[in-house]
Amino acid sequence: MEFVAHPRDLPLDITLIEDQSFPHVNEERAGFVGITSFTSRPFDNGRSVRITLEEIDPNFCVSGRVVWCDQETDGYRIAIEFPSTEECYCVRMIEQLSQIEHYRRQAKIEGRRLNYNEAAAEWIQKFAANFPAFTI
Repeated sequence: MEFVAHPRDLPLDITLIEDQSFPHVNEERAGFVGITSFTSRPFDNGRSVRITLEEIDPNFCVSGRVVWCDQETDGYRIAIEFPSTEECYCVRMIEQLSQIEHYRRQAKIEGRRLNYNEAAAEWIQKFAANFPAFTI
């Protein structure tokens, strides 16, 4: 199981929802299964959450399940899995877009002005091969 660390400079909106029944998932599945993200509040393991990311896609909205939540110095690191194939695929695509936007912002801090397409081309060349594959 692989979780991708969501960039802190693109905060997710994570909201508790009524617990949903998710399909049974194999604990030993390989590849991308979810994300880790920073949050200011704790979430209980096993709870269902809804995630939106308006800055990347105003229509993006998925449900997942909290796998773990660890306290850090300035908040909490949360891991969320997406057991359904459709949501897992959608989240993986949004995460790639988020990573590209984060890369573009980091380049700007370093004095390089890249448009989104330029940042995407560089990110793909440097990092896409190491991005976890989608397998359920």
